[in-house]
Amino acid sequence: MVNFDSQSRRTYLQSVAATGAALALAGCASDSDGNSTGGDGANESGQDGGGQSNGSGEGGADDSSSSDDGQSGGSETAAVGEVVSNEKLAMVVTSVESTKKLGEFQEADEGNVYQVVQMEVKNKTSDEFVNFSGFLQSRVKDDEDHVYDQAIASTGSGSDFGSGQLAPGEVERGNLVYEVPESAGGLSLQFDFSAFDLFELDRVTVTLGEEADSIGDLQQDLQVDVNSVGDTVSHEDVTVTLNNVRTTDELGEYTKADEGKQYVIPDISVENGTSEALNVSISLQMGVKDGEGNSYTVDIGSYSQLDQKFAQGSELAGGETRRGELSYQVPKDTETLYFTFEFSLLELGDKAFWQLN
Repeated sequence: MVNFDSQSRRTYLQSVAATGAALALAGCASDSDGNSTGGDGANESGQDGGGQSNGSGEGGADDSSSSDDGQSGGSETAAVGEVVSNEKLAMVVTSVESTKKLGEFQEADEGNVYQVVQMEVKNKTSDEFVNFSGFLQSRVKDDEDHVYDQAIASTGSGSDFGSGQLAPGEVERGNLVYEVPESAGGLSLQFDFSAFDLFELDRVTVTLGEEADSIGDLQQDLQVDVNSVGDTVSHEDVTVTLNNVRTTDELGEYTKADEGKQYVIPDISVENGTSEALNVSISLQMGVKDGEGNSYTVDIGSYSQLDQKFAQGSELAGGETRRGELSYQVPKDTETLYFTFEFSLLELGDKAFWQLN
């Protein structure tokens, strides 16, 4: 397990919690899909589905390419599409878009514009979990040295860049949103590899107005056990079971999935085998992820329509078991889907995966 400073971890969690809550509210207001947006099983190394590029096809590049592999305390400048990596982490900005509006209800302030940056990050290691946070590790800077932090905004597409743990071989991809003045020029994205003192390469600066000849694509190849529907996973006397999963296009008379999407509804049980009360968060500890690394958070609109939803309004008492459903809106043609659960927000190495399809 990676050694991780506890104060940095607490700072990280506070940031993730605040940002996640704000994004959830923004997602509810902006788009009906609500997305910001151990155990037995076979090792999935090299067998991930989801239509991923093999890194050698059109515009593809795997994570073996590197602008600076293993440099200590250094920094690099890259263009959009260029993969930068060291011995533990790889990242690439795959596209940049400017827009005044996000969804139906979110609009940049007068004189401002949203910069939507699509980024991919991969944990290259075979046996170490790492932390990542778009909010803590990235920002946009202009040519007059003004710096812009990630906006509390959602693209409403279900593909916003998440935060949390990255398992060995896992990829996180999604959109980061920054609100900047329309007059701002020379924009670049700064990404800190060393936000948690985990990596030797300190910072990558991606010039957002410059694009490489080909766009890199990081391939997910999970190096952990992937469980099946019905399997139970335990960690430090807390046990999670994925009882079953169902899909539907609508929940109730007025809650319908967007065109080309469906609701994926896992039914889970969480047992607190300890003697102390346990807080369980559906937004910070649970999620759905596809084979390419896109993450999906609980769809609040459809979750509210579930008759037997997984309730999180009260603590889970010592010895208590709680069961219920969750709802996620994902594209219908997604070939590989996982349910993920992080047992503890205070340590690394406890993220579990179940394959849903």
